[in-house]
Amino acid sequence: MKRRHKYPVSVILLFFALMCVHPVPATLAEETSVLKGKVTDVSGKAAEGAMVFLYNTSDVRRAADFISPGTGGNGEYQMTVPPGHYWAVARLKKSGGYGPLMPGDKHSGDPAEIDLDPGSETSTDFVVADLKEAMMMKREKKERLIKISGRIIDEKGSPVSGAYAIASRKEKFSGVPDYLSTWVDKEGRYTLYLPKGNYYIGCAGAFPPGQDFHFMGGQVNADADKTGVDIVWRSGAGR
Repeated sequence: MKRRHKYPVSVILLFFALMCVHPVPATLAEETSVLKGKVTDVSGKAAEGAMVFLYNTSDVRRAADFISPGTGGNGEYQMTVPPGHYWAVARLKKSGGYGPLMPGDKHSGDPAEIDLDPGSETSTDFVVADLKEAMMMKREKKERLIKISGRIIDEKGSPVSGAYAIASRKEKFSGVPDYLSTWVDKEGRYTLYLPKGNYYIGCAGAFPPGQDFHFMGGQVNADADKTGVDIVWRSGAGR
């Protein structure tokens, strides 16, 4: 015995036709927010090809929740995302795409906290810099700087490639440290320029370092130029 429809087929078709003509009100759908702005380099020039990475937590070393298209020649970006509280950084990779930053790639440093309200447009600009430029921006030029130099080596005494030296007045820090060197050369040599004082000195292999850094034991007193201050990258010593 065949089961009969409760409503005639014509009524069902009319219902779906009305749904197409009168869709669900927009207020029932999730509202979105627009984040836009401009990415420039330290000289104020538009950064073409930069991307803005949006995270729903302060952990910006994991995969991003949202990524903007690459900026054009004017350095401007725009992305439409769900409303919420986000942390954002801008990156400019020479090779394009994603992955860890390499020498010559640029980063905006500490993440910017952004509140995006439903239906709003929020403008946030970013300045990206490579490791050398970030080092110059961090220097204090009002006093003579102490030169600390040495090598970054592994436990066997071999130079560590793809690393740079850092110095911090505090053992615990977030974002970009107080002072940093450029990437080491093939011999692992680094140079730090510091105002007089006591510092925790170490090394990192990613920029910004996040939790991927190693400190030497104790503090170094930067009271005069020092050479031969080697930093040992110990396996499993990351923090």
